[in-house]
Amino acid sequence: MVLKRRLSLDSRRSYLLLGPRRVGKSTFLKTELKPDVLIDLLMSDVYFDYRSRPSLIRERFSEMSGTIVIDEVQRIPELVSEVHWMLENTNIRFVLSGSSARRLRREGVTNLAGRLRTQRMAPLTWQECRDRFVLEDRLQYGMLPPIVFSDDPTLDLRDYCGEYLREEVQAEGLVRNLPSFAKFLEMAAFNNAELLNYSTVARDCGVSAKTVAEYYQILDDTLLGFHLEPFTRTSKRRATQTRKFYYFDCGVSNALLGRKLAPKTPEFGKVFEQFLVLETIYASFYDRAVDRVQFWRSSSGLEVDLLINEHTAVEFKSGRVHESDGRGIMALGEEITLKNRWIVSREELPRKLRGGIEVLPWQDYLQRLSTLG
Repeated sequence: MVLKRRLSLDSRRSYLLLGPRRVGKSTFLKTELKPDVLIDLLMSDVYFDYRSRPSLIRERFSEMSGTIVIDEVQRIPELVSEVHWMLENTNIRFVLSGSSARRLRREGVTNLAGRLRTQRMAPLTWQECRDRFVLEDRLQYGMLPPIVFSDDPTLDLRDYCGEYLREEVQAEGLVRNLPSFAKFLEMAAFNNAELLNYSTVARDCGVSAKTVAEYYQILDDTLLGFHLEPFTRTSKRRATQTRKFYYFDCGVSNALLGRKLAPKTPEFGKVFEQFLVLETIYASFYDRAVDRVQFWRSSSGLEVDLLINEHTAVEFKSGRVHESDGRGIMALGEEITLKNRWIVSREELPRKLRGGIEVLPWQDYLQRLSTLG
């Protein structure tokens, strides 16, 4: 079964399509884009042809017109120079896909900013698979397309995490000490959605804090997570300036920890928050109504899980919502003008609290994201 994705590419533009492994980039490019030429660098014969002679793409196709797709372009980043020349000298439209921004940036793909529009692709979202969506399953196993349709999601997630270590990290020589990096992946999952503390993670992994910072950058470069920036422009209360990190998929972070979720536990609430933060970030990929996503935390511990577009404050609660759960939102409302004050929960019906705070079912929240201004 192939689901209709939210991604839409302008047929007049060339793109760099970025997303982690197995989010559906190749399927989308083949079934939705229907290119005139598809160069799949996961095929060994195709890979070796272009690896030994990147100029082959110019020699073969510079006289044609239409769309050329290069799938997994980070495997031969030298092709970027050839694509640059062809964008300047032909009428060919290119769509390059990749699962690692690290090597592409090093090869100068950023120099093509005026020619290639960068588009991110996420795992499945609630809107894309709502007809078969069961919240508890998706919190446990995540939203990667092969996992959503898997007969054994636990085993397949374990294989996915091993594939990342083997193919993304080891093959590209991103780290020297693979066992310490494997331990780091687990600790990053344990500290997922928390304020970053490199020293604590470093102590648990047996490496330096500088190395941990580099490891987090690898996760960012290989598109396996997001750094969430703090909102700091408050005058009455001093705000933290420390970032948070979120793995790109709930199932991946659970698999790294070997964690089985149970309702009404702190871990369940934490993953519920992760799921909704990710859905918010992914809305910024597709709908453009979500422009800026941050969080706010005061030095005294008052917190707002998300501040969207600097005017919508959001708290996530997996259990029943009480008046006291709005303390962070009310405090932030004393610092800046808030258009919306929302607490998002698993309650079935919306209701209102004092101070203009709305309690929203999580489905209502996800529907409202596409209408934020």
